[in-house]
Amino acid sequence: MLNGEEAPPKTRSEASAASLAAARRVHAACERFEADWKARPRPRVEDYLGAPDDPARPLLFEELAALEIELRRDRGEHPTVGEYLDRFPAHAEVVARLFHIVHRAEDLGLTEVWPPPTRLTDPSEPRASSSSSAPPALGERFGKYDLIAELARGGMGVVYKARDTALNRDVAIKMILSGAMATEAERERFRREAALAAKLEHPNVVPIYEVGEQDGFLYFSMRLVEGGSLASHMDAYRDDPLAAAGLLEVLARAVQYANEQGFIHCDLKPSNILLDRDGAPQITDFGLARQAEQPSALSVSGAVMGTPSYMAPEQASGDRQSIAATTDVHGLGAILYELLAGRPPFRMTTMMETVMQAIYCDPLPPRELRPEVPRELEYICLKCLEKVPKDRYPTAAALGDELGRFLQGDAVAATGPLQKLRRWARREPEIVARLSGLGLVSMLTELNYRAFSPHPDPVAHRCVQLVLAIWAVLTLLFQQLHRRGWQSDSLRGFWILGDMACLTLLLWIMRDLDTPLLVGYPLMIAASGLWFREGLVWLTTELAIAGYATLYILAGIDWGPGAPIWSRPNALPYANVYVACLALTGYVVARMVKRIRTISRYYESRRQA
Repeated sequence: MLNGEEAPPKTRSEASAASLAAARRVHAACERFEADWKARPRPRVEDYLGAPDDPARPLLFEELAALEIELRRDRGEHPTVGEYLDRFPAHAEVVARLFHIVHRAEDLGLTEVWPPPTRLTDPSEPRASSSSSAPPALGERFGKYDLIAELARGGMGVVYKARDTALNRDVAIKMILSGAMATEAERERFRREAALAAKLEHPNVVPIYEVGEQDGFLYFSMRLVEGGSLASHMDAYRDDPLAAAGLLEVLARAVQYANEQGFIHCDLKPSNILLDRDGAPQITDFGLARQAEQPSALSVSGAVMGTPSYMAPEQASGDRQSIAATTDVHGLGAILYELLAGRPPFRMTTMMETVMQAIYCDPLPPRELRPEVPRELEYICLKCLEKVPKDRYPTAAALGDELGRFLQGDAVAATGPLQKLRRWARREPEIVARLSGLGLVSMLTELNYRAFSPHPDPVAHRCVQLVLAIWAVLTLLFQQLHRRGWQSDSLRGFWILGDMACLTLLLWIMRDLDTPLLVGYPLMIAASGLWFREGLVWLTTELAIAGYATLYILAGIDWGPGAPIWSRPNALPYANVYVACLALTGYVVARMVKRIRTISRYYESRRQA
């Protein structure tokens, strides 16, 4: 106020700007807190909350406290509700809600419930007006529904078990989680999920009863399936491949029905398959579903939509024009793979590496992880997971028919040798690249020795072929160790050391520092970037320079009679340039790896569940 006059009320645009400014503040505070947590022993939430009268303080506290609890649990600590009530008595309700989420997640065995993710939204995206920004608590009345228990919570929605007082029956209610903080795009996506699911009437698709809005929260009610998700019943199928095949046949028929209605689910995974009390599967969560003949206006072109561990290559690469019924066939194959192998088909330490694996690599055959898996069922599973959509089953119905033949003991369409070879090449890119390169060098060496060399040296020729054979054996050895779980950077470091030693030995045997094989050093530096480890790139660079320097010294000592060869005019005049190029190659590859990993960590911490 100025001169006793009240400030004019805020317009809707001003209120929206204030809300966005608060969201940016919360995001910046969480980023700073997480960075400080990694950099120093123990930052305090209290130091990041601002002034006591700050209107953004409650939202800051909720996000920062959730983040701190998550980070402490990652360190193996066990924060308690009493501890946080003592620290923050003024936020007792928020503390109780946060710890209710933690305990509920543990009770249900859910991995995607906690932590509630901090979302980074587009500052230019308008927010929907609403009367509330927090979902209702258990025991409260939500319209005509009494909320009984929280079943699941993700980045966009929360699902409750509720009692429909009008019809006197238990239902499941899914409501948009962010309330007033939800963007129009989020609300439209939520409405779209309800609209798509409501059009499907199938015994193995969870039906929608009602769609509406209450107290600013969009919601829809659906059949309550109390058997839990398939993700919590995986062990029941892991030792029974026939039961897994029967379950997938039922799911394939349901997916075929949805596809025939013009919808592609796009997010088939165990947590989206519910089991009723009789064990019958029910498909749910059509949040990413799209109409087959209609591009989605809610997804940015090129955006990665789905769950990386189960994602088809066309989804992982953002090629939404290629999404079709075969995308759901891939999702069904991913579910079957986890039932058979005990793990998802694609799973790495970071989201970026998982997405890259989904695009370029084939999973290990299930029989290599569990030898008791029937070979025919493995064929069916891997055919579903082919990288090229046309190589998969063309429809979910075709997959269902194939599973039916397997269950009846009839012959199934076996994978051809060309597909097996192609799948192996994608699954083992490191070993394929090395063995192909070594085989090519060996053949060319033999050709040159027998046809083009004016003065063939049989001793040097045999030594070269022997080193190439040793190199191939070392490659197979390291790859076997890698596949048996020795996936540490130390093993990769020894692998790189073996490669560099073999290449350097080859060049020493050939006694020629002008050979085109010198390109092997920079090629190995570039190839080391495929492991996405900056330290391994620098190790490869240092070993390449050390190997070349060793050859250079040996050339002066042993290769030149009389004076050192590199002291003669016009002999090896560019060795220093070559070393500088190796160092520059290592720098460029290491910087690219660092940037990619930084971007990956950022978006992984911001992605919605």
